Amino acid sequence: MASAGRSSIRVFRSLRHKNYALFWSSDLIASLGHFVQEVALYWLAYEITGSAIALGILGFAEAAPRLLLGAVGGVLVDRYDRLRLLTGIQFLCCLPVFGLVFIYFAGMLQFWHIVALEALLAIIRSMNPTAGQSILRDLVPEEELMSAVSLYSIGFNFARIVGPSIGGVLILWIGVGGCLVFYGVCLLISAVEFLGIRLRSSAPANGEGHFLQEFTDGLRYIRATPTILASIIGAYVISIFVGTYTRFLAVFAKDVLNVGPEGLGLLMAAPGVGAVLSLVVLGALEEKWSRKALLWFSAKATPLLLMLFCLSRKLWLSVLLLGLFGGMQIIFRTVSRLIIQVEAPRELLGRVMSLFLMDQGMRSLGSMVMGVFVAGFGAALGLIATSLVSMALTAITFWRLLAVSKNE
Repeated sequence: MASAGRSSIRVFRSLRHKNYALFWSSDLIASLGHFVQEVALYWLAYEITGSAIALGILGFAEAAPRLLLGAVGGVLVDRYDRLRLLTGIQFLCCLPVFGLVFIYFAGMLQFWHIVALEALLAIIRSMNPTAGQSILRDLVPEEELMSAVSLYSIGFNFARIVGPSIGGVLILWIGVGGCLVFYGVCLLISAVEFLGIRLRSSAPANGEGHFLQEFTDGLRYIRATPTILASIIGAYVISIFVGTYTRFLAVFAKDVLNVGPEGLGLLMAAPGVGAVLSLVVLGALEEKWSRKALLWFSAKATPLLLMLFCLSRKLWLSVLLLGLFGGMQIIFRTVSRLIIQVEAPRELLGRVMSLFLMDQGMRSLGSMVMGVFVAGFGAALGLIATSLVSMALTAITFWRLLAVSKNE
């Protein structure tokens, strides 16, 4: 019993390193502020316009720059000092946020101001995930990377679960303007914490060369590295064919499970809880499992668990299956990131990581793909069909690429 307790605590051992502890708390604070701000902005946008279309425009303004600039941002992450980039991003984000605060309290706020803020923040932050992931292996020893990557994901998922709830409460207590000030203060605290990080290997990895050539070098490396290529293709497939399942949970709650809003709330929360618990376990494994085995297993289990959820007619079983689904989904992404952290050379890490992280942008395509299947076959059969496609494509990809990697 005591051994199991010690094992579960190992995920937090990366916090013993001052640089990582500062990085982790900085990212957690910024992420909490981001989700508080997101709730406030969407509430404000709907209050101003009364239009659901306006919310879609706001979402597009936030997502489009991330998708368009994320991949090329990897070149800049490899070219310049990653720690200075992260610090600069936090300080730069403060400018439009406090600018909107001024406009709000001056009584001049219009909807286009909110759209402009979201787009500008998305442009500034487009390199943030890549730079954050790329700097991890400079913060901890290689043998603690699993713990560091898992804990990084735990912090973000905790913020994603708790942040919107805090945002809802803060809107009541201090209003939308207060929520925007809260986000700005979070960014300032985050930037100051980054200033406290001291790295021996924080010098730029590359000199300035031809931008397109550097980007092509990253693509060429990925193509020549089967394990990383399999991770990236698998991430894209899962995002497109099973990643946007949450949009259809209301259908399952009402028409399949015959439950109300409280049941839907349980279904929505289950994957997040499963993700956090699985990350605690994963961080305690200390590389005891083969990375390729975990990658293969989680890639197969993720769509399989979604299929089983579609067949369930009991609320408790559906919640359990979604919890396991969320756990497998985050395990796949975490192990994929770990493989990239360990295998990619430092001078290419930003480009490789940026292309992997584009899987989040693939969700917009996934919404259309899954929507077509659901419209044609119904929610349950539609998601079963997309899950089968995901299983087939990942099986073919892993069989071809990981078999090649094994033979080399």
